[in-house]
This record gives sequence, structure tokens and C-alpha cells, in this order.
Amino acid sequence: MILRMLERPRKAGVDIDNLFERCNVNPETLKQPHYRIPVATAVELLQRCGFQMQDEFLGLLAAPIPPGYFRQSVLSTVHQPTLGLALARYLEFSNIFFNSLRFELKRKKQIVEIICTRDINNKIKDDIAIECSIAVFHRLTGWLCNELIILNNVELDFSVPTYYKEYHYLFYGAPIQFNSNLNRITFDAHYLDLPIVQTEASAEIFIRRAPLDIFLPQDVQGEMSREIHEALRISFTKSQQPAELQDIAEDMGISTQTIRRKLTKEGTSFNNIKSQVRRDIAMHALGNPELSIEEVAIQAGYSEPAAFIRAFKSWTGFTPAKFRQGVI
Repeated sequence: MILRMLERPRKAGVDIDNLFERCNVNPETLKQPHYRIPVATAVELLQRCGFQMQDEFLGLLAAPIPPGYFRQSVLSTVHQPTLGLALARYLEFSNIFFNSLRFELKRKKQIVEIICTRDINNKIKDDIAIECSIAVFHRLTGWLCNELIILNNVELDFSVPTYYKEYHYLFYGAPIQFNSNLNRITFDAHYLDLPIVQTEASAEIFIRRAPLDIFLPQDVQGEMSREIHEALRISFTKSQQPAELQDIAEDMGISTQTIRRKLTKEGTSFNNIKSQVRRDIAMHALGNPELSIEEVAIQAGYSEPAAFIRAFKSWTGFTPAKFRQGVI
């Protein structure tokens, strides 16, 4: 997927081979089947491309998206009281700048639809523009309310790409329909009533680290995963410590073996979900500039800052301090 995103910058004259060298990427390794560029490296590559092109969408649309668009679009949302109002503001702002795509939010009883329509007069340069737009919207939605937004389904109007396995990470395991007659994601409407918990200070950090959130792995891909994720999130909220598997099993009235078996079937594990919850808590806390790294570590359930720093770097590819500052 990353290589596909770099095709337009290369055609626009960006020296991608030089960027590979500066980012310590060996082009030969990219030819290996199933090779995945480290998250930190992918983010740096895309940020450098966007800076050189002065286009926040890397040449994927009919006309460039000027630097500053994403910052202003995010800042336009954080002062709204609820997620529904924030998303309406974000889509309104995006429709002013996105010359090749138009976005619409529809609420149908208990389901929300976000529809992405192509502009036939200003064609996109690559279908990847659509999936990236949807993914950015989805990550922003979850970040605004600091909640995991579970997608009910994803519909795309193009055929299956060669990197389709990446969609497992891109859309958190949601069912995907290709060759649809439109581009659309749906999720439960109750999310729209959630309060916005972000501020301008945390927004500046979120903006600087983009597009990091698109590439971070997500381990919540099934019903049992979601229940465990929520139980761990609540336990952190109450005591800044994760609940033990045995305690969660007792509260759910099932055995630990049953939980493990179901999580394995969903492609994850208790420890993976616990790490993801800790990561999300830490990322949210790092958005508060008044908190020290030591205080963020405590909120994420670590008594030793050094252990927290090692864990955070394993999750994101960055130290907490680097994450807070931005990539480049």
C-alpha cells in the first residue's frame, strides 16, 4: 500500500530513491513478499513527500490539497460538543477543499452512513485516494471522542487491489464489499452523541503525527475482542491498571479458556488487546502538554518510565517524546 501511495510523488518528480536512503529503507527488501515497511518509516516517507510536493494528499486528487488543510479541518472540530456536530463540521470543511471527492453524512434510524462520491469532472489519480480519505475520517472520528469506532461495513466502488490484505488493518477487520455502486462506511448512530474530549493542544500533536494513526495496528476485530477491549478500558479508567483475565472472565460468567479460544479465533489475544488499550491511553494522554512523560506512563499502567518508553516505541516506532513533538 505504501509503495502505491508513493507512485504519484515519484511521477511528480520527487526523488523517492533518495528518500529511501534518508529513511534507511533498502529498496531490495521492498521486493520481498509480504514485507511491511515499519510504521515510523512509512510515516516519515509520506510526510517528506507531502512537504516536497506541497500537497497534503500526495498528488492523488485532481488538484493539490494545500498545506494547512488538515490542521484547519481538525481544529474546526474540537470545539464542538458532540461527535455528530464535529463530524458535520469536518465534512463541511473537507468538501470545500477536496476537489475530486465529496462527502456526506446520513443518519438512518440507528445507523450512520458516510458516503464518498467521485467528482466526474475532476477525476482522482488513483483509487487509493478514496480508501485513504475514508481511513483518515475513521481515525479522526475515534480520536475526537477517544473511543474505538467499530465499522459495520465498508463499501468501495473499485475492484480488489493487490494489497487487499492491508485492509484487515486499515478498517479494523470490518467486512468489505468491492465493486459497489458507491463508497460508504456505516457505524452505529449512538457514537454521534459522544462528547468531544480533545482540545486545540492535543489537536496540534494529532496533526503533526499524521498519518501515523492510519498505520497503527488494531487488535479489536470481533465481538469478544470488543468486550475485552471495553472491560480493560473501564478498568484503566477506574484504577489506572488493567483488569486481570481471570477477573474479566468472572464478570462475564465464562472461563478464561473460552475467552482465549474466542480471541484466537478472532486473530488476537488478551495481551495484544491490553497493549492496544495501553497504547491508546498513552497517545491520548500525550496530547495533554501539561502531563510529564512520567505521569503519562502512570496513566498507561507503568510504574517505571523506562519500561513505558520501550513499550511505546514498540507500539508506534517512536519514543513518547518524539511522538509528542511530531515526526519531522
